Order: sequence, then structure tokens, then C-alpha cells
Amino acid sequence: MKEDPSYYKEYSHTPLIDRFIHATRGIKNAWRKEPNFRIEAFVALLVFGAMLVLPLSNTERAVLVLVIALVLALEIVNSIFERVLDIIHPDFSEEVKKIKDTMAGVVLLASISSVIVGLFILTRPMINFDKFFHTSLESFRTDIWVNIAGIVSILGDWQSIVGIAAVLSVFLAHKKRHELLSFLVGATGIGAIFLYFLKWVFERQRPVAAGFNSVSDYSFPSGHVFMGTVLFFSVAFILSQVNYKKVYVWSVSVAVVLLIALSRVVLSAHWLSDIFGGFVFGVFWLLLWYGINHRLWNRELITKKNN
Repeated sequence: MKEDPSYYKEYSHTPLIDRFIHATRGIKNAWRKEPNFRIEAFVALLVFGAMLVLPLSNTERAVLVLVIALVLALEIVNSIFERVLDIIHPDFSEEVKKIKDTMAGVVLLASISSVIVGLFILTRPMINFDKFFHTSLESFRTDIWVNIAGIVSILGDWQSIVGIAAVLSVFLAHKKRHELLSFLVGATGIGAIFLYFLKWVFERQRPVAAGFNSVSDYSFPSGHVFMGTVLFFSVAFILSQVNYKKVYVWSVSVAVVLLIALSRVVLSAHWLSDIFGGFVFGVFWLLLWYGINHRLWNRELITKKNN
């Protein structure tokens, strides 16, 4: 069936405000259907918040805005390519797979580059802000708040992480959701190795605490926030895949991660930038491992079909 040429003629004369509405609708559609876009947008909001708080130049702010826009735009383009290819070639094709992998690689490269650019721009002003923020919280570090923070912080301890991951792993094994099981085990297990690698690379010393801080390993990124983000966001993703309400599980997971982050600051176990770094690297690792795990399982399914 031929397309009606009047449609293109009508669209070409669409007023500017209508085109803006169409574009907004497209961004809204990406937000609803692309989980990676939502996560990247959330990280972008955190960076925008840092831009407002930290003393950056207009040039530095402009660079950050351009980098953020580039990553989000590439994520949308990647999703468009995937959908178009699925429509044109619904059956499996090795060439289509290569194109999808290449586009995903472009987004990954842009994401890694954006993190590096952000570190170059934000590191020095963030360190200065860390000292100011740490000093400002001294009056809030009373015995009551420290005790509450100590209890909340347990949620990010390795014992809690291992225990929750083990219980959920048994549940997934019972349900025979093997792909989700490997996602959880890899996200937490390999993620812990990635965390210690990051601590070894940065070797940042912890803030001096008035008797609250009893930990001795390196400070950046926060291990509690990193592993809390990895575990509880993984839990939210997994439960949303097994017919739990997405809004509830994600809301609870975000709340738990925020509470863990606040507890580590109150306990003076970390600088504020350690908390931010733990969250950003945790989200980055989840996105990376999700792609790796999904690709491995797709390859295994293809191998079984061919055999």
C-alpha cells in the first residue's frame, strides 16, 4: 500500500510548536520504554545538581551539558535503530546482530567518555566542597543520629548484601529464572571485585572522624553505596520482571540506597563525593553487566537452536 503523500506535505508545514510537542512525545516514549535511558537521565539529574552546587565556570557547565545531551541522544538513536532493524528483519540475522552490537558499543564509548570528562571537571571543586560539607555536619553527629545511622548502615554491610543476594538466588533458582539468576550473581559477585579494583586505583583516604569511623580501607568509592546500589537496584529489576509492581519495588530500592548513603555521611565514614562516586559507578556497572549477561544468554540460546 502506497503512503499518502498529503501526510508528508502536512507534516512539512507543521507549526514549530507542534513539532516541539512531537519531539517531547518522542522523549517521553523513550523514557517509558527504555530502562537505560531512565537510568542515564537520573544520573544526568545528579550531575545537574552538582553543577548548581559546585563553583564551576560557564565553560565547564556547557561541556557537561553537551556530554549529557550526547549520551542521552545516542541512547535514543540506539533504541530507534534496534526497533527499525527488528521491523525490517524480524528473524535472527548475524549482520543485524553486528549492527546492534556496534550501536551499543557507541553508546558505551560515549558513556565511558562522559564519566571521564565529568571526573576531570568535577574532581577538584568536589574535593573542596567535601571539606566544607564534612565540617558543616559536625553539629548533627550526636549520639542519637550516629546510632540510627549505624543501624541503617548495616543494610550495606557485606553480610547483608550476601544474605539478601543468597535468598533471592534461591528464589530465582526455584523459579528456574536462570538468566536473572546469573544477572544477580554476576552483578554482586563480579561487582565486588570491580569495587575493590576502583578503591585500589584511587587510594583515597577516609575523613578523620571523632570516634565514629572504625573502618580502615580506602574511601572512594563508597563500598556500602556501590554494593547497595548494585544489589537493591538488581532486586528491583528482578522483581519487576516477575510481575511485581515496578513503581513500588523501584521506590523502595531507591529509598534504601539513599538511606545507606546518608548513614555513611553521618558516620563520617566517607566524603560526600565518595557517596556520589559509589552510586555512579554502581549504576555504570549494572548497565555494563546487564548488557554482558544478556548477550551471553542470547548467544547460548542461539547455540542451542543451531544444535
